[in-house]
Amino acid sequence: MEFNWQGIITSALTVGLITYVINSASHSVEKGQLKYGLFIKGLGIVCLICFWGPLWVYLTESYQVNKPGEAAALIGLTIGFGFFAICTIGEGFFVTGSYDESTINFSTPWTGSKASNWGDLESVKFNILCSWYVLQFKDGHTIRISSYLGGNGYLLDFLREKGHDF
Repeated sequence: MEFNWQGIITSALTVGLITYVINSASHSVEKGQLKYGLFIKGLGIVCLICFWGPLWVYLTESYQVNKPGEAAALIGLTIGFGFFAICTIGEGFFVTGSYDESTINFSTPWTGSKASNWGDLESVKFNILCSWYVLQFKDGHTIRISSYLGGNGYLLDFLREKGHDF
């Protein structure tokens, strides 16, 4: 049996990078603040650059599309990187939050702004598939705190001190 060493090394480096980013983000901003750091913002910019590349090639016809599927590949790359650029730029630059002893304020481009009192917090659960914490409040608000969000470690410490188990 032959091992794919390149795949094993790439997987190990990817897991190591993700673990490093999550651990460094947890306490990367001052207490009471929630915002993304350079990793997510940089990833969004890289996706935007990778979106413009195939789009430019396709629109200017600077690449000869000779084989079946090449045009579809350029279109697929453009759509895929465009989608991820919108998502990561939206998250990285426009998701913010703050909290104190009595309230949490959280704003995303996807769900708008939410403000809730800690006294109304019903549950805190971790969604392992999406790697975020789901805060459910009595007033119906749901706030999702990503593991990549800077300051999430301080918030989790604060919630544990308040007696929440997750």
